[in-house]
Parts: sequence; structure tokens; C-alpha cells
Amino acid sequence: GMYLVLSVIFYGISIYTALGIVMLILDTGITLTLASTLFLCYVLLNGVIGYGFMFYKKWLAVAFSSNLVLTGFLTVFFSTNDMMPRATALLVGIVMTAAILLFLFLTRHFLSGRYFTPKTLIPFWVALLLSSLLTNFSVLH
Repeated sequence: GMYLVLSVIFYGISIYTALGIVMLILDTGITLTLASTLFLCYVLLNGVIGYGFMFYKKWLAVAFSSNLVLTGFLTVFFSTNDMMPRATALLVGIVMTAAILLFLFLTRHFLSGRYFTPKTLIPFWVALLLSSLLTNFSVLH
């Protein structure tokens, strides 16, 4: 039941973000801005994760581990560059990601498929890196 709940949550976030993109396009016209690109990354990320939870995919562990490593790196980077408020905010993401990884580990016998699925993970990683750069671009400059 928890996989279904998590799937609905991630699909819901994806749909809500997609509706935000539609509203942005209706307000400003069809232009590719940093905000719309970031929103598209979020739609892709949340949609892929929602799919993984719906169909009990093993690659979820790799996706969340990747997110944990990237977030951990950014936290260390921001804390060493005197950006403690940003580093502290990222700690919430680390705790949530670690909790989901713990859940995936404890229920791994329900998961199916392979841990490494390039056709799913490569677009996920590209969207993850791009969204991270777009989110933190204003902080770095």
C-alpha cells in the first residue's frame, strides 16, 4: 500500500508542476525560460519516480542514492563556502531521501527489474543534474 501512496504523491507533484507550466505558458506565451526548464525537469523527475513506485522498480534505489550523493555534495559545498542557510535547507532533503532509501531497502523483496536501467536512469540523471544547476545557479552567482 505504501508504494501506491508514494506513487500517487510523486505523480501528483508531477501533474501539479505540469499544470504550473501550462499556466506559465498561458500567461507569458511559449518561451523556454530557466523557470520553465526547471519545471520540466521536475515533471520528468517526479513522473519517473512515480512510475518506479507504481511498478515496484529496483532502479528506485539507484535514483534515490544518486539524489542523496548529489545533495550531500551540494551540502558540503555550501557549508564550506559560507552558505550555511542553503546547506541547512538541503539537510531536509537528505533526511527525506535517506528515509525513502531505508524504506526501499526494507521492502526490497517486493521490487522487480534491474538496479541499473539506462533508458530510465540516464534521463533521470540528466534531469537531476540540470535541475540542480538551475536551482543553485542563482546561489552560486
